Amino acid sequence: MDEYKIDDVARECGLTKRTIRYYEELGVFPAPDRSEGGIRIYTREHIDYLKKIVNAKDILGFGLQELVQYLSVSDAYKNHHRTYHDVKSREEQKSKLTHMQQMLDEQIEMLRTKIEKMKNMQSELEQTQVRLNAFVQRFDEESAPKD
Repeated sequence: MDEYKIDDVARECGLTKRTIRYYEELGVFPAPDRSEGGIRIYTREHIDYLKKIVNAKDILGFGLQELVQYLSVSDAYKNHHRTYHDVKSREEQKSKLTHMQQMLDEQIEMLRTKIEKMKNMQSELEQTQVRLNAFVQRFDEESAPKD
């Protein structure tokens, strides 16, 4: 298993070391193992998880609270998925599948809400743009030389 130091992780994820430590402190990011000297030792899984955080913040525009909620649902889903095959009875399997379905629905709803807010913001900006364009056009017409 490859091991990485915080400098390597920060560089690959486009974050500062301070941000990584902050996410760890808040519980957004799981604390890595440490060497005997106390140095954080990261794995590829840590890097992939941080990239997921970066995407949720940058692409989806999630704030810290939304980020925590999104990741907790995502982590719970993955945990249910991993342990699904350990369950022996069909009733328990059905229960796990239903719970995974609910968690996925919750994530999709979070995205729908975010998209709706973004659409509303876009609409407001487009309306402002139309009014501004009309004002500029009127200004140009009034400023045009008369014959």
